[in-house]
Amino acid sequence: MRKRTIATVATAAALTLGVIGAVAYAESPPPSPSASPANPKNPQAPKGQETQEPSYTGSVRTPQGADTEDEAAEAAALAKLAKISEADARKAALTKFPGATIQKASLEDENGSVVWAVRLTDLNKAAQEVKVDAGNGTILAVEAEGADNESGGKD
Repeated sequence: MRKRTIATVATAAALTLGVIGAVAYAESPPPSPSASPANPKNPQAPKGQETQEPSYTGSVRTPQGADTEDEAAEAAALAKLAKISEADARKAALTKFPGATIQKASLEDENGSVVWAVRLTDLNKAAQEVKVDAGNGTILAVEAEGADNESGGKD
């Protein structure tokens, strides 16, 4: 008789806990939209907008429609927005790669931000592209250039 009572109490306890757990689960709110972004690669990019990898954001944002087919006009518009000079961008890139040889530096609109793209050859003779924030001189990204890299062959 005692074994039957223990078994009954144990069964009742298990059922009670199961019901409480099911009710708690059913009453929990759905996950918030921020918990699962529409674009997991770049949660800052509006839905349907092309994003670039690596994803980074600079301190100087480009205005909507600044990206035009006229490269000279785009370069002039970006130059007006840049707060650091090309020389400052080159110095910042050389702090990342001391002794490197700089090939070219140009202002670009990357991920909606104005950046200096400094192309250089490091001491190991590897081609690198350093993205420098055109607002404060911070290094935003470093990309090794090569045949399979998007920025390779752009000179």
